[in-house]
Amino acid sequence: MAHLKLFDVTGGAVRVLALEGGSAEEKRLSDLGLHLGARIEVVQHSPETGVLVAVNEDGRLVVDPDTARRIVVISLEPTMPPMTISALVPGDKARIVGLGRGNLDYRQKLMSMGLTPGVTFEITRVAPLGDPVEIRVRGFAMSLRRAEADMIAVEKL
Repeated sequence: MAHLKLFDVTGGAVRVLALEGGSAEEKRLSDLGLHLGARIEVVQHSPETGVLVAVNEDGRLVVDPDTARRIVVISLEPTMPPMTISALVPGDKARIVGLGRGNLDYRQKLMSMGLTPGVTFEITRVAPLGDPVEIRVRGFAMSLRRAEADMIAVEKL
């Protein structure tokens, strides 16, 4: 894949390969989340105002055109949107790959209940209207509301 300047990217996910400029500039960008190896999403591109990027899933940052021309990136392959628990049916088995956006306290609560990346589970029951969903994880049954289930990214096994 070809190396590009961030300014030339109009959309999609990229990885930061190099920061051209002095060490002070590199530190400033690194403090903002634009460090070497960082995965960022180009949300909007404007030749006049710069590039709007999503950093660390929750943060957004506008990079001015001059700075965007000094950031070397590589385009990442487009990926499918993650599947969530609510897309599964009884009998399906899946592995948790991550917790999506949402209230940080609630994400921590889900993780303290054992719903951490890498854990496998099985869908045991779904209520007639789809809410709640019962799963068997780590040897016990747990019911999740649809909003909770939609926060959890999974891969079907």
